[in-house]
Order: sequence, then C-alpha cells, then structure tokens
Amino acid sequence: MQIRFSHLKDKLARSSIFPLLISGDEPYQHMLACDMFRARAKELGFSERKILTVETGFDWSELEHEQSNMSLFGERTLIDLRIPNGKPGAAGSKAIIKFIENLHDDVMLLVQVPRLDRSGINSAWVKALDKVGGVLRVWPLNEVETRNWILQKLRAKGLTATSDIVGFITQQVEGNLLAAMQEIEKISLVTENKTLNIKNIHTLLTNSSHYSLNELMESVLKGDVARVIRIIDGLKKEDVAPPLLLWGLTEQVRKLVESKPNFSVASIKTKTGYNGHQDSLHALCELHQRNTDVCQQGIQAKISDLLKQCARVDRVIKGRAYGEPWQELLQLSIATRYST
Repeated sequence: MQIRFSHLKDKLARSSIFPLLISGDEPYQHMLACDMFRARAKELGFSERKILTVETGFDWSELEHEQSNMSLFGERTLIDLRIPNGKPGAAGSKAIIKFIENLHDDVMLLVQVPRLDRSGINSAWVKALDKVGGVLRVWPLNEVETRNWILQKLRAKGLTATSDIVGFITQQVEGNLLAAMQEIEKISLVTENKTLNIKNIHTLLTNSSHYSLNELMESVLKGDVARVIRIIDGLKKEDVAPPLLLWGLTEQVRKLVESKPNFSVASIKTKTGYNGHQDSLHALCELHQRNTDVCQQGIQAKISDLLKQCARVDRVIKGRAYGEPWQELLQLSIATRYST
C-alpha cells in the first residue's frame, strides 16, 4: 500500500506493524518516518535492531541469515536494510522478495533508499513490498508548503511571526527542512520575545538553502528572476558542477526549438469554439498561420542566439573563452526566461 507521510503515524498506531519501504530525498521527513516506524516496532516488542548497509560486494545471504537467526533471548528483531543507491540488483531483488514471502512474527523489515525513479518503483521487489507492507515516498516541499510548514512549527514553539518573517526564513532554508527545524530551534532558544522581529531574525539566521536543478528550471519557466538569482547563488555555494546547470538550460532551449504551434482546423475549433462554414475555418487557419509565422521568425532568431550563448558558456566553463562561469550561467538563465 502507498502511504503518505502525514498518515504514517496514524497508520502505524491503528494496525500491527508491517514491512515498510521509505524512499525519497527530503532528509527531515525521511528521518522522522524512520523514527516513527522504529518507535512503533519497539512498542510491539522488536527490541533488537540489525542494520544492514548494501555496499559493493554485499552478501545478500546475510538478509536470509538474519531472518532465520532467532535471538537466544527470544527478542523480536527489526532489520534496517539500507540501500544507498536504491538498486539492490538481481540478487538483492530476489533476496528481498524471498524475505517478504517468508515473513514471520518475530522479524520485521525496514528498507531505506533514496528517491526511486519510475523503473525502481515498478521493480518486482518494490511491488512485493507494496503488496504485503507499505511504500512511503517523501517529497521536498514546494515554496508554499514550506512556508506553511515553517509557520506551523513556529506556532508550535509559541512564536508569533509576520508573513515577511516566514517568507525570509523560507528563503534562507528553502528545500532543506532539517536546516529549517534547526533554525527554528535556534530562534526559540535565543529569542526572549515570543513576537518575532524581522531585524533580529535577519541577523540570527544563517543561509541554509538547498536548491536543485529542477527548481532552477521551474523558476526560469515561471520568469521569477529574483528566485533564479537566489538559486544560482545557492548552487554556487554548494559547489554544484557548472556543466550540469548548462546541460539543463541547454535542454530547455532545445525544447523551445521543438515546440511548434498547431493551426489545424480541429485545433482552431477547440480554441475558438467556432463551428462555422469549413471554408471560413480554413481561412481562419491561414490567417493565424501567417500572423504566427512573423512572430515565429523573431522567436527562432532569439532561440538561435540562445544556442550560441549556450556554446559560449560551455567554452567559458572549459576555460576556452574569457568570463566567469557562474555569471555566464546567470545571464543565460535570465535570457532563457525571456524567450519562454
């Protein structure tokens, strides 16, 4: 069964424990989900825990051994299986499926993996876990969700904050709930006044932002220049490889090249709701096409310039042209925004 993070605690409380797979790249929710599962297992008598970390050369017979190895003291065992790359391979997949098929009351399984792609989610071993137990996927929160989450945590600490303060904290810790919780703890410890002051918060907080390439692309598409600047700065501080950003921006430009408007009779009917004479519809299509061709010529010229700019940034990154890579990437991001 698929389980939402917000439902996990109630799900565990209402039923006996079950094998659980936790997947995702949001560390705070991932950590809390593991803590909730382990706490519930302990309540049900699983007092012993075995941690198995799958690394190069890992012997999957260890999993079978732990399942069949009964404790001398009759203690129930929770096996905490960690797969850092999310790919157990053929041998691991068979071992996990066999473990689940032979599950008994004295042994339970928790599997921790990073965010799984589509092939991973559809793999046999994940489906086996989903059928018998639960699959929990934790996702990074978007900006609005992060603001609401921060406001909720501040209120839980008895702190009152304006929208500006919540927005500022969100900017500082965006995409990193673990850092957000640490900052909120810091604020609650050092602030005497329960009504927060924006000036004090400015001096207190450290920038713990964590951004991704996907967030940069989303901001470019939305035309949010201020956020593009913040993300580029954050990625630079995190030592993200400039070629990775250039690849993402180049792919976005290529999508612009591939996008062509559809001016068929059917599309005109759908867009305009016009159901008149067929000749009139064809004339309307031709008119739209002529007007758009003029616009498209200008757009194609911009796209051609963007591709040239991508090539220049590539040369700058490789040291074959004069310039600062991160400044060039910022200029390319903004230029791409104005062509979408």
